[in-house]
Amino acid sequence: MAKIREGEILLNLIRFFSFLILFTPLLVSAKFFFPFVGPKSLYFFAISEIIFFLWLILIFVDRSYRPKINLLLVSLIIYLFIFVLASIFGVNFSYSFWSKYERMTGILMHLHLFLFFLVLSSTFKEEDFKKIFGFSVFVAILASWIALANLKNPTMRGGGTIGNESFLGTYLLFNVFFALYLVYKTKDLAKILSLVSFSILVLSLLLIGVNLENLSFSQVLSAIFFSQGARAAKLSFYGGLVLLFFFWLIASQRKILKILGSICLISSLIFAAFVFYSLLTQPEGFFRKMIEREVGTFGGRFPVWEGAWHGFLERPWLGWGPENFEFSYIKHYNPCMPTSECGGEIWFDRAHNIIFDTLISTGILGMISYLLVFAAIFYILWKNFVKQKTDFFAPGIFTSLFIAYFVQNLTVFDMVSSFMVFFLSLAFVASFEKEFGKREIRKLNPAYLVFVLILFLVSFYEFVILPTLTDGYVILAIREKVGTPERLKYFQRALSTSPLGKFQIRQFFAENEMANLDFKNLNDDVKKEIDFLIEELKKSIKESPLDFRSFLRLGELYNVYAFFDPSKLKEGEEVLRKAIEISPKNQQGYWSLAQNLIYQGRIDEAIFLAQKAVDLEPKFKNSHLILIRVLKIAQKEDLAKQKFEEAIKINPEWEEDLNKVLESS
Repeated sequence: MAKIREGEILLNLIRFFSFLILFTPLLVSAKFFFPFVGPKSLYFFAISEIIFFLWLILIFVDRSYRPKINLLLVSLIIYLFIFVLASIFGVNFSYSFWSKYERMTGILMHLHLFLFFLVLSSTFKEEDFKKIFGFSVFVAILASWIALANLKNPTMRGGGTIGNESFLGTYLLFNVFFALYLVYKTKDLAKILSLVSFSILVLSLLLIGVNLENLSFSQVLSAIFFSQGARAAKLSFYGGLVLLFFFWLIASQRKILKILGSICLISSLIFAAFVFYSLLTQPEGFFRKMIEREVGTFGGRFPVWEGAWHGFLERPWLGWGPENFEFSYIKHYNPCMPTSECGGEIWFDRAHNIIFDTLISTGILGMISYLLVFAAIFYILWKNFVKQKTDFFAPGIFTSLFIAYFVQNLTVFDMVSSFMVFFLSLAFVASFEKEFGKREIRKLNPAYLVFVLILFLVSFYEFVILPTLTDGYVILAIREKVGTPERLKYFQRALSTSPLGKFQIRQFFAENEMANLDFKNLNDDVKKEIDFLIEELKKSIKESPLDFRSFLRLGELYNVYAFFDPSKLKEGEEVLRKAIEISPKNQQGYWSLAQNLIYQGRIDEAIFLAQKAVDLEPKFKNSHLILIRVLKIAQKEDLAKQKFEEAIKINPEWEEDLNKVLESS
């Protein structure tokens, strides 16, 4: 009996922490570098490690909770193997493993997600999943209410504690289907609560990011149903319900309905594939124009996808490595990106499309392994339905959910909150293959317990404690005034405590340093900070030779260093020329190099570079501003006026801003 009690205690602890992990989407803290990402990810790491190491003890005590090999488990292992292999042969393994605080979705996150999946699929039964789905729905309702209550808070971007309306939409999409499943799989009061929860979540999904002020009735309907806030999740939800209806027809007992459902399903899939192909290949085509008119533009996604395709063709088999999208993006940078026609965003570290993101990250092999996961899902669900081990609702609802999720990820990407519910759903599907046989209880070995405890402490310290400390040091550093000993001390601690996000932290510190410099009070303490950051950025470009942003920030620091030692400008010139070599169509490299050459007194070369930036994309106002400013410095007033006239012919709305530069002394 004592042995059985040990197993029950461990199992109950796993259940408790599995419910606790569902609070992940609600966590946000201004004490973190990225307040909407860091707290959630580190919390998820912590809880998933706790349940995994509890499970390691449990499966020693009771072998019945060991995992059963099934197609989904095997496909996930293959996917993770390709994921790691692509990282090893990718551009930057450190990026792939640790990721950065803004995303935290590298190997480390995927390993924790897999552990989460492994434990739940091995220990949870159908009733356990009903309870955890119910609790997830409850947390999702809280998250949606917080988002709606803080709609006008610009820092939350319509997503409440999740921090982005698109990410919230993905998270709610899963929970809407969880609630729908519970409607059909529960009874009495639980069914009523599930139906109420489903209604609340559907309404919440429709209202994400929707501002109803000063809208007509027709505009209100348009905003709620598809034109504002989490549009991909909304449209995918509608499609998921339609698919569910088609699956219901196919699963019915009447032959005519089966045929009708099959025809509708196949026709819908062919039509969807045609529309997607048209969107990608026909910029002036009917479907893209219609969607842009009714829903809005896709921002810079189309030029980003075009560049991603070229990047994929360079490294087709294993890609550039997970978390390395930005290296491909920068190499194939489209100079139109800063313009309104291309969305106005310069930096992209995701393609915002699951197909292109996967192809760039892990190549064809990664794409095949990813699709294999979905194939395993559908096979397990419908195999159990055909064998009458489950009714229609599990395969029907969850197949619709996974397809809707995949479709909405054609314009969005995953973060920890959506990854968590995705892997929770995977665990549910895998549990269909788990049969709990006779319990095999044995006494816990103290040596094994000590071994597991040591592993847990090492892992928890390395992957939770140290990254949390690093995150805190970043915040402490930027709160200190430039040129104080404490600031440099926190710089050093942030970059020596944990490797997580080190490249991004170095770049961020450099940006923060330049943004807060007081050029009237440059002293030795400021010089020490800049010296430190220069050496750190040198490490970045040594470890990651294609890291354009690190080259750019290093070159800009050398430009600042001219106020201490002008001889360093030559080193800065070399660095910035390398940056241009990495991304020859990116205007930022030309601007910074032009500034460097001005400091060196090489004005004509600076003018040439500023003009080159204009020529790359004449519709970008900033390039014209910089060119006119350089011409003013060179005292070429007539040429500056000529460039002013040329610029306002391109866009008359620029006149006021350009005129301020032209008339400045």
